[in-house]
Amino acid sequence: MEIIQIVGFKNSGKTTLASKMIAMLSESGHTVASLKHHGHGGAPIGLENTDSAKHKQAGAVISGVEGEGILQLSAASWDVEQLIAIYQLMGVDVLVMEGFKKEPFPKVVLINREEDFSLLEQVKNIQAVITSLSFDTPVMYPVFKTSKIDEFYEWMKRNFLKS
Repeated sequence: MEIIQIVGFKNSGKTTLASKMIAMLSESGHTVASLKHHGHGGAPIGLENTDSAKHKQAGAVISGVEGEGILQLSAASWDVEQLIAIYQLMGVDVLVMEGFKKEPFPKVVLINREEDFSLLEQVKNIQAVITSLSFDTPVMYPVFKTSKIDEFYEWMKRNFLKS
């Protein structure tokens, strides 16, 4: 399973890029999944005051609920490797991870404001940068302009995916 992360600060366009990448990869015949980090603090909406939350509070290590094709799992804490293992069980070709900045997987970094450049020093394994801004110094990875995002998709098809 190939993994690619999309990282950037809040409102940088991560979800928009992830959605377009997922569509492009799916259309090219790949089985694609997504994993989003809820990095804004607290639990994602929809987990409190539920039966599965009561099960977790009662001591369940993992509490799950399924309905209409949606499986929602909660646990005391999830390790990224555990989450990835779940996706591998599902036979996924490509996992698009949104967030998880500290993880070591190949990353696409979104830069929308001058202060976002600090992200390039905070993360590892940068494969590409997407930005509307100009770089003052040369960088070791491809930089794609947001106005020419199709060039990024073509690069990704040629250089990132193994099949």
